[in-house]
Amino acid sequence: MNRRPRVPSRWFLPLLMAASLTNVAVLSQKQQQPRPLQPLDDVLLLLLDKDKNGMVSLDEVKSKLQMLEALFANAENDDSGYQRLLQGVKVASPKVFELLDSDGDGSLSKREMKVVAQFEESLKKGGGMKVLVRDLFLSLDEDSDDRLSPEEFENGGSSQFVSRVSAGLHGLFPTLRRDAAELEEFATGAISSIIDVLGGVEVDNLKSMLDVDGDGFVQRKEVGKYYNTVGKKFLEVSKSIKQMGPLMAMFGGGMEGGGGDGFKMDL
Repeated sequence: MNRRPRVPSRWFLPLLMAASLTNVAVLSQKQQQPRPLQPLDDVLLLLLDKDKNGMVSLDEVKSKLQMLEALFANAENDDSGYQRLLQGVKVASPKVFELLDSDGDGSLSKREMKVVAQFEESLKKGGGMKVLVRDLFLSLDEDSDDRLSPEEFENGGSSQFVSRVSAGLHGLFPTLRRDAAELEEFATGAISSIIDVLGGVEVDNLKSMLDVDGDGFVQRKEVGKYYNTVGKKFLEVSKSIKQMGPLMAMFGGGMEGGGGDGFKMDL
């Protein structure tokens, strides 16, 4: 009968130690690997659904915004940009809620909340929002000089432009309404809400904010810079929500930290 080669006793302890160290290294490597973040819509549903009925009401949204507002007000060394963003969300929340509530039942389902995650993805490279913004700018720039005159900028309120916006938004977010025509009825309010959420500004002040050099024209590069700034801020806040949202839902605590995905757009 063949016998196993016997390991000399003097080698047993070193081999045991080597095996133990290997196991510790493997376990440590597994623990250091970050867990994937949940999708934004899932985290928001968890965070906002106070009564845990699988739906989000406007009152639940307002309640959570009030809590966040109090937290930011008491936070030390707070970034005022986040406060402005929160104020924009607060002002726009009823209109955004109405936009997301595609069936008009006064509450947001899991399916309707997915549009928020789709919007987040649309801001990233290749997500589609870049192309939509660029195409809308070009449609207003009638003389193709890469800048919008006051007259061209005012054409943004025309029914023809609203139709283009509606078609573009429906292409990116088809579940918002049954078709682009139905979304068109809501388009003006939708555009205003998106601007408020991203920039925390009144729509009437948008032209002055975009016209950074004050020459009376909204240049293509100015729109691109504004888009990059507010898009990056949105992605930073989104990442913070995905990181801290589950803990906030569990303990009712605050949210801090951040760090967004790489964001860059050239119009």
